[in-house]
Amino acid sequence: MKKIWILLIILFVANTVSAYELNTLIDCPTAGILQRGESEITAKLYKDNGLLLGTKIGLFPRFMFGVNYGAEEIVGNKEPNWHERVEFNAKFRIIDETAQMPAIAIGYDSQGHGKYNTVIDSLTEKEISRYDIKSKGFYLVGSKNYLFFGNLGFHFGANYSLETEDGDKELDFFVGLDKTIGDVIVLTCEYDLAWNDNANWTKNTIEENIKIMHRGYLNAAMSVNFADFLSMKVSFYDLMQKRSDTNLGDRTLTILYNMTF
Repeated sequence: MKKIWILLIILFVANTVSAYELNTLIDCPTAGILQRGESEITAKLYKDNGLLLGTKIGLFPRFMFGVNYGAEEIVGNKEPNWHERVEFNAKFRIIDETAQMPAIAIGYDSQGHGKYNTVIDSLTEKEISRYDIKSKGFYLVGSKNYLFFGNLGFHFGANYSLETEDGDKELDFFVGLDKTIGDVIVLTCEYDLAWNDNANWTKNTIEENIKIMHRGYLNAAMSVNFADFLSMKVSFYDLMQKRSDTNLGDRTLTILYNMTF
């Protein structure tokens, strides 16, 4: 029952319609923020009947805060696998975008993608706990937008994840872009260099690990805006197949509802 209450609280934290700024590509953050009084509720459906609910709120000028909570096996006849903890995110925009300069923001996000697993590293035989794709942790990100048959945005950043039980503690980097097509469709793409995920415990041999060691995570998505306040996003993760369990692709569906209070 406690888990149900957490989900209900997340759903309760917002209300009525407002346009909003793109604050995340797929999993990589942008320098965009929710303005004071704006909020966003998301429901993400992912593999193994997973459901992740989240909310973000613009609390103060330049500052937003959010929480996420979910489980796998939500639909079906299996016992739901509730996540062990609520994940948090926060972002503060240091510099607003100008005609010459990108917007710059710093933040923290403890929510990774996929399941939070405890597995055995195939190289070290050590037990580690982490998401399928690590959370960003602490990050610095810049964003610059241009008018080019709609909006064209470029994003770049660096991050340090706190998921380091695999011994991979390197600073990581990511880039991304978004492109609007009319007022309805938004295409997004991001590439995480994954320098902090070179151990790659999903492979079984040294040769396989060397082969994919320098691959990153390439993700792409298409969003359809049904209204200013409601959109649906279909995402495709790990298109370069860094992980062994994405041979058939890792697809998710996210519903976003935007409000003001």
